[in-house]
Parts: sequence; C-alpha cells; structure tokens
Amino acid sequence: MRGGDMTQRGAMTGGRTREVSSLDVMRLLAAQAVMFYHLVFLSWAESAGSHGIRAVVGNPMAFPQAVAWASVGWVGVQIFFVISGFVILMSAQNKSASDFLIGRVTRIAPALWFFTVLSAAIVLACSVLPLGELSVRFLRSMVLFPVGPWVDGAVWTLVAEAVFYAAVFVLIRMDMIGRITPVLVAVTLFNVLFWAAVLAGEAGILGEAGHRLAGAASSYKLRVTLISTNCYFAVGASLYQIFMRRNVPVHAALFGLNFLAALVSTFYAARSSVGVAQFGQTPLVAVGVWGVATLVMSGCVLRRIGSKGSFVPFATMAGLLTYPLYLINQITGGFLLGLGYRSGLAPVLAVIVAAGLCTVFAGLFALLIERRLQAGLSKILKHQFRRPAPALQEA
Repeated sequence: MRGGDMTQRGAMTGGRTREVSSLDVMRLLAAQAVMFYHLVFLSWAESAGSHGIRAVVGNPMAFPQAVAWASVGWVGVQIFFVISGFVILMSAQNKSASDFLIGRVTRIAPALWFFTVLSAAIVLACSVLPLGELSVRFLRSMVLFPVGPWVDGAVWTLVAEAVFYAAVFVLIRMDMIGRITPVLVAVTLFNVLFWAAVLAGEAGILGEAGHRLAGAASSYKLRVTLISTNCYFAVGASLYQIFMRRNVPVHAALFGLNFLAALVSTFYAARSSVGVAQFGQTPLVAVGVWGVATLVMSGCVLRRIGSKGSFVPFATMAGLLTYPLYLINQITGGFLLGLGYRSGLAPVLAVIVAAGLCTVFAGLFALLIERRLQAGLSKILKHQFRRPAPALQEA
C-alpha cells in the first residue's frame, strides 16, 4: 500500500516549510504505521497465493496477539492522502503547469524506479514469480500503469496520487489554482451526494442498483480514480485554505463535510480490509484512528506547532525518510524479515531489525542517492520542456 503523499519533501520552501513541519512528522508516523502493518500483520495474514510480502518472507511467523493494532496500519495511506491535498496545493501556488509537472515527476520517479528494480530483484531471487510475469509487473510499476498487479502493491497509491497531480495540473493550465474555492465546492457536493447514495444503497432504499453501488464503494477502480478517495485530498486542500486564512468560514464548512465523507469512505475501506474481512475486527477502529489522527494533525498545522527550534531539523529528516521508507518496507522489508527468521532471531526481534534496517536504508538513499538522481532527471526534463522550437527555414 501506499499513500497519500510521501513524496512532498522539497515541495515547500522557506517559512512555509517551517510552519508546517508537523506534517513531516505525521507523514513519517503514517509510514511507520504502514510498515508495521506489512511486517507484523500482512507478512503472515496475506493470501498464500498473492505473490507479495508473505511470499518473500518465505516461512512467516504469525502474530495473532497483534492483530487488533497492526491490522489497522493501512490507515496511514488515507492520512497520506490528506497531507497530499494540503502540500500539493501549497506547492502549486505561483507555478507554471510545466514547472509543476517537472517537479512532480522529478520527486516521484527516481525513488520509484530505484526501489522497483530492488523489489524485482528480490522477487526474482526468491522465485516468487516466473520471469515473464515479473517483467510485466515490473514495466507496470515503472510507468505507473493504472491496472495491476505490480511488483509491489504500494504502487496503486502512487497511481491515485498521479491522478490527483493530473487534476491539479489541469487547474494550473486553466489558471484556476488561485480560485480553488468553486472547485472545492463542486467536489464537496459530489462527495456528499455520492456517499449519501452509498449509504442509501446500503440501507436498501435504492434497490439492486444501490446494493451494487455500496458494494463497489471500496473497489480499486473507485479508489484509484479518486471517486471514493478524493474526499481525503479535499480535506487537505480545505485545510490549506484555512491555514492561509482564505475565506475561512466557507473552507471550514468544506473541511467538515469532506471530513464526514472521509469517515464513511474509511469505514467502507475498512470493511474490505484483511483485518475486518478475515479476522473479525471492527471497521470502526480504522474510522476512529483516521479521524483522530487527522484532527490532531490539523490542529498542529493551524497552530503552527513545531515551527521553531530543534524540531525543524528533525521534521526535515522525517520528511526525507518517508517516501523511500514507504517504497522499501513491503518487498525489501519482507525479505529482510525472512532473513531474520531464518537466522534464528526471535520473531519480535526479527521485526524490529527489519524495520530498523528499512529505516536506515531509506535514510541512506534519501541523503546519498535520491537528490542526485532528482537533480539529473530535473535537468533532463527542463531541457526537454524548455527547448526552443526549431526555426522555420525559408523556401
């Protein structure tokens, strides 16, 4: 899984970066939640034929006592989506469409390509997939193909992020990014009507069509096209407008309505999660975790908590770690976990070691490799986008 936006370190500059440093810490905490969801829960609870983390672990160890808390870690993805709505709207201010596009590709692609290659090598070494199928998944991952499966299941959230970026790109091209309020009003109206229809369908009010709609509410197609997930981005975008003190009463109302829609969306996502569907957990826990985390995060942002002192460098490092940590923790993390088991480590210690190594490797990549790759790619893209058109030759 992946979510939200783990990719935004560098999207904010100057004083604004310091004012929202708390977002970087929340982003890292969300990434850690997703990592422990994978290592402590999905590493053994995943379907045996899924060709994912369970397969690369090899002989998984079960942690039934941890199901109650570890099985809800996927909510970190929905938290990422909220952060993305805030930060992407901030990063799009005073940007041309081409600058925005170059910035997004430069930020996402290097780490995606690097860890996709690493994950593919591990899957191949573990004989999880035949070479032909692995090659197809590899290509899908490298280009963010919207239909899976991919080498790493986290790619679906990158696809959802890319759809959101495309929408922002269109708004910039249409010179509407500075007049976002009518767009948010329209999106909010859609969300209210959509989730009202879902709930009505669940209650049987809309007949068979309503039941089908309720059943599809947490489907991949509706998630990746942002039909059922845009409410999270809208919460973040409304929060940004409040943060900037732009028409606060209106955006506070939009925040509230989208927050309620996101609670319903989280409930339906939870119902289809492994913890609820296979282990009998209540979906209300995920709803509560997302709701409380979002409100706490919003309060920290609006009160500029952590915007001064030694917290800022810590938050900066947290922001650098998040995206590579998200990309490394499932396949590579599962492989490291399996090595720990086979080396004789106690199961809990093996999880701690795997999580620690993933964090260290993510930090080393962010500090020593990622920026160089980004700089090179940015230079290439800027050259291509800004290359002057060839002069017409006279007849």
